[in-house]
Amino acid sequence: MRQRNSGNPFFTILIMLASVVMIVVGIIVFIPFSQRTGSTQQTAQGIASVRDMEARDISAVDSELRKQMASEETQDMDLWEKLNFYDTYIFGDSRCEPFFWSGLQVEHVFAEKSATVKYVGEHIDEIAAARPGNLVLSFGMNDMGMYAYDPANYWETGDDYVVAVDEYIRMIHEVSPDTNVYVNSIIPVLDFALDSQPRWAAVDEWNAALKAYCDESGNGYIDTTFIAYDYADLFDDDGVHFYSQTILDEWGEAILKAVEAKLY
Repeated sequence: MRQRNSGNPFFTILIMLASVVMIVVGIIVFIPFSQRTGSTQQTAQGIASVRDMEARDISAVDSELRKQMASEETQDMDLWEKLNFYDTYIFGDSRCEPFFWSGLQVEHVFAEKSATVKYVGEHIDEIAAARPGNLVLSFGMNDMGMYAYDPANYWETGDDYVVAVDEYIRMIHEVSPDTNVYVNSIIPVLDFALDSQPRWAAVDEWNAALKAYCDESGNGYIDTTFIAYDYADLFDDDGVHFYSQTILDEWGEAILKAVEAKLY
């Protein structure tokens, strides 16, 4: 005798169909949700990445904006007008005296015959009052031994000299913290001038010490040694000084390049 089927086939099929529908609906609902979740996570990660980039790049963006603004403001200016715009001062010995007639503002030039880096200390009050944007130090001939008979007014080695330069730059920053300071290389004399002071032959060693100091300290270094090699015919008869506007223009261009590199 056959056993009677206890289930109704119609209801069984209906339940199976309902189960399939639920599975399909679940899949349809889950996939977009999953995608939205992944998209949300990606968006969050993207926002975090952008914020990180903003934090890292804001100085670069600011620099670029300042550079663009300065470029627009100075595009019609000549060399000396740009240096004046950037509030550039120069302190130096007799080699810097021609800057009084160069186009740089006269009140921005501090130069004196026989001066050494100690000259900075003599004018620290003026620096404190002016608070220059950029200040160039250009000494060296006297510091190397123009007056070799007076040990108090020269240094034995480039390394000794760097200690003094650092002292006076620190003095500048104490009274004018935002001033960018640049050390100009010691421009070599012509060969025949070495007869009057053999110590000048060590200029390469001294410049190497000055450059190493600037690289380490973060102060600017302006290499103008090319003047002695490219414009020797424009030097004065003593082989040390020069009063040519051509040399001053080339020197000024070297200063401007260093100033703009520091600013931007």
